[in-house]
Amino acid sequence: MIHVPLNPQRISQGLRNGYWRVKVISETTSTQSEIFNFFSPIQDGDLLVAEFQNSGRGRLDRKFVAPPMRALLFSTFLKPSRNISEWGWLPLIIGLSVAESLTELTGKKFSTKWPNDVLYEGKKVCGILCESSHGGVIAGVGINVNFDQSELPVKNATAVNLISGKLYERDQVLIEVLNRIKMNLEIWNKNLTNSLPENYLKFSATLNNSVRIDLGNGNAVTAKAIGISEAGELELDNGTAVSIGDVTHLR
Repeated sequence: MIHVPLNPQRISQGLRNGYWRVKVISETTSTQSEIFNFFSPIQDGDLLVAEFQNSGRGRLDRKFVAPPMRALLFSTFLKPSRNISEWGWLPLIIGLSVAESLTELTGKKFSTKWPNDVLYEGKKVCGILCESSHGGVIAGVGINVNFDQSELPVKNATAVNLISGKLYERDQVLIEVLNRIKMNLEIWNKNLTNSLPENYLKFSATLNNSVRIDLGNGNAVTAKAIGISEAGELELDNGTAVSIGDVTHLR
């Protein structure tokens, strides 16, 4: 399998509206930690992409491991116009955008797991980490694009090429994902929310299913997921809503 480096010029040419300002680097500790070293002052739409991270991380301080030039690893600074109480929608919007893009590129149906994963038939393809910083949000994204089976970090992970049976140009995958994120952010920022939750429902593997949610404090709840609140919380059929937690889909 031949792995080709990202082409910054091609990426810039494929992006719409001039919103994204993309910097591609060969290696970093973590794009999530280092983005402020490459953009000063940082602005909405600044984006750092790395071919390799030696200290990549996801939610709950889990390690994110990928060999060089296999994945798309990037972090971007977002400053939504919506009320800060609604920023919990950001990982959902990004996850939806990734699922829509990969579905369109491959013809296979990808899904989202609340709040921050993209799946294919229950296996993880993409993870998202959103952290408040500098009056906005740093959103980190890792997408498994072209992997050998032996390179996958855990047994419940997969990659786009293993799903579709073909290799993908990571430039094109990144272009599709970023253009889709921008489109969905515009819908959300303009308060045209009716179409976005409807689209999220179409791609959600969590909604209308029984779930177990580890709340991170030694407590867990089991219930049916029935909706998403205006704040991006997962609404449950027991009358409660959770804003953070590690979700397991129950069969």
